[in-house]
Amino acid sequence: MTTTNADRGESRDRIMHATFELVAEEGLGAVTMTAIAERADVARQTLYNHFNDVEQIVIAGIEEYTQAGFAHLTDLLDATKTAEDKLNLLTRHTVAGARHGHPVSEIRNALSTYARAHLDQHVTSIRSLIASIIAEGVADGSFNDSIDPGAHAVLVEGLLLAAGDLAMESDDLADAASVTSAAILRVVGADSFPSGEGGSAARR
Repeated sequence: MTTTNADRGESRDRIMHATFELVAEEGLGAVTMTAIAERADVARQTLYNHFNDVEQIVIAGIEEYTQAGFAHLTDLLDATKTAEDKLNLLTRHTVAGARHGHPVSEIRNALSTYARAHLDQHVTSIRSLIASIIAEGVADGSFNDSIDPGAHAVLVEGLLLAAGDLAMESDDLADAASVTSAAILRVVGADSFPSGEGGSAARR
């Protein structure tokens, strides 16, 4: 029987699903290729046709998860008109993902240094996205014109990471998003910007 691309794709999906189930149950260090093959109901040779080891499966799974999420996020942002609304959307997306999303951060911490460096490419993409939103707000006058999009993107990224932690601890996701959005808008001068040495009110 000829193996089709659809069959190969289905086997690959089953392998990744089985791997993350086992990681959630036992921890990354306890998962073996034999256990994955048994859980996914595939032959060991089929498993090794797709992946060399457990870490490679985990990297592939995290990459697919983050790339799909990033593509969806950019589609939403493209349909959002103002830079301020885009930052608010980004905050809500981060908060919702932290509560309901993939446990990427916990798994990532158990990976090798090489694997973590490979996955950090996604962090760079998010930071560039934030910087472009800030630059848009600076250009149209809705954000303070003295800020540096690249430098302030790092600050906003830090607040978004904190929002993820807050979402995990809070019963009110809307409140976690609101608090974070207010802090981010202050950073870029959209809500209020201190007068004096730091600059003047951003709102015109």
